[in-house]
Amino acid sequence: MSHFTVAVITPSLHDLERLLAPFQENNMGDCPQEYLEFFDVEEEYQRSYESESAEYVEMEDGRLLSPYHAIFRVPSAQLMTLKHEVPAHLRRVQIPHREKYSTFDEYMIQSVFGYSSRDEKTGRWGYWENPNATWDDWQVGGRWPNMLLLRSGERANAAPIKDIFFIEQEQCEGITVEIQGITIPATLAPQLESCIAEASQEWDTVMEGEHSSEIAYYIHRYVNKQGFLRDVLSINTYAVLTPDGVWHTPGEMGRFGIGSESPEEAREFSTSFYATFIQNADPEHFLVIVDCHI
Repeated sequence: MSHFTVAVITPSLHDLERLLAPFQENNMGDCPQEYLEFFDVEEEYQRSYESESAEYVEMEDGRLLSPYHAIFRVPSAQLMTLKHEVPAHLRRVQIPHREKYSTFDEYMIQSVFGYSSRDEKTGRWGYWENPNATWDDWQVGGRWPNMLLLRSGERANAAPIKDIFFIEQEQCEGITVEIQGITIPATLAPQLESCIAEASQEWDTVMEGEHSSEIAYYIHRYVNKQGFLRDVLSINTYAVLTPDGVWHTPGEMGRFGIGSESPEEAREFSTSFYATFIQNADPEHFLVIVDCHI
């Protein structure tokens, strides 16, 4: 399970749900039908039913039980781990599915996890899923509250693009100051100075550390300290949803917040974020930071 950030660019905050809807996972059975496709598993399991077998334990009374039946469960030293032991005197036998279950439907209901009946609409065995699913829950801000720094110095979860400060902007308005080689508006120095200092300390700590893999990742991902500082100051998210309904991402989000993209792909997506999604966007459109879960 993972949380990740999505920047939604929308003409109106009222369009947020409409833009996100096509990417909902059907894990709770409430994804709109228009986004779902039926995935037929009948042929796959029919082959299994016709040609495969399963191991059973033959009890003294003639019953055939799975080796993982609760009756064989024993205490385990590891939490959340089930351990099973079958007494040595009981015989293990391989029984073809066709012999164990008189019909294919009986096999599906009793042996295959998650199936209790044929699909009502298709009359087939299978399930409905959104092939474009990227989230099963979302909220504005969430674990990344007030990620946007506004030109006014305030922070927000959503704001018109014209009101947001982007470090990539070629010219800063008014008086500027330079911190660690990065030019920023003097009016925003109080908000950014501590952020830059913390990021600088993080880079130095990693480079001076003993974990060679971590050092290699930082260099591979950010190239140098200046690249890391600019990445920290930049507004960039794991994915972007544009007003045309297209979902942009460098990879596919997996478990524990780890995506499938390479460090090079992540760096390219991050460093090109402003030029790709912001520079030519309608300044009146809203940029909304959404915390998505999958």
